[in-house]
Amino acid sequence: MILGCDIGSSVTKAVILQDRHVIASLRVPTDAHPDRAMGRVLEGLRERHKIDDGDIEETAITGWGEPRVSLPHTAQSVLGSLARASQWDRPACRAVLCLGAQNTAVLSVNDKGRVMEYRMNDKCASGCGKFLEIMFEALAITVEDSAAIASASDKRISLSGQCAVFYESDVVSLINAGESVANITEAILDAVTRTVATLCKKIKIADAIVVGGGLANNKRLLDGVGALIQRPLHVFGGDPDLIGAIGAALGAQATR
Repeated sequence: MILGCDIGSSVTKAVILQDRHVIASLRVPTDAHPDRAMGRVLEGLRERHKIDDGDIEETAITGWGEPRVSLPHTAQSVLGSLARASQWDRPACRAVLCLGAQNTAVLSVNDKGRVMEYRMNDKCASGCGKFLEIMFEALAITVEDSAAIASASDKRISLSGQCAVFYESDVVSLINAGESVANITEAILDAVTRTVATLCKKIKIADAIVVGGGLANNKRLLDGVGALIQRPLHVFGGDPDLIGAIGAALGAQATR
């Protein structure tokens, strides 16, 4: 059994891989303390899945918290993990889009799973999940409900801001002006859609894209991005939020 973990600043995702099959998965809060998060992962595996520490042959970790973990492990790069997991899910995959909480990344891969080119939104938060959480908090809705709410919009609104700070100001102004929640929600999703599509257009994508990360289940967002870049988008099988953890485990397995 191989334990693969993707440690984000807010949530740690973990999977147990056996013979290239996921047999257990869980999420725990990171609370900006990766060592404690790993302790919660091991505790959860014992209590919920009856997997003892001794059953785990190797631990592989990727993500923000990896350098901060003292537990013996093999480090796996984020981009390499995304590439491996996408081809594990769809062997013909040649591009990956990860819509995470803190970052959005798009990369092209060759037939061996090697990353050929990539781009990340490291200078702006407006294309990631945390941005949507902040925007939707003002509307008292959740990211999960946003696509359904936006479908009821009856007017197109364009946010004038060019970054997360200015978008937030636009949203507050729209709320104060009495604009409907559905119309504001659609405007926010449209802004994120355009940001993500612009990022995707910065690399050469010849075929369909595998999409992972916490926003991969937002149909409004994926339909919009697919239309703008004119490429089909395939949601990572099972749970798209586990793409990094699965990729980390696959990386460790490949070296065994």
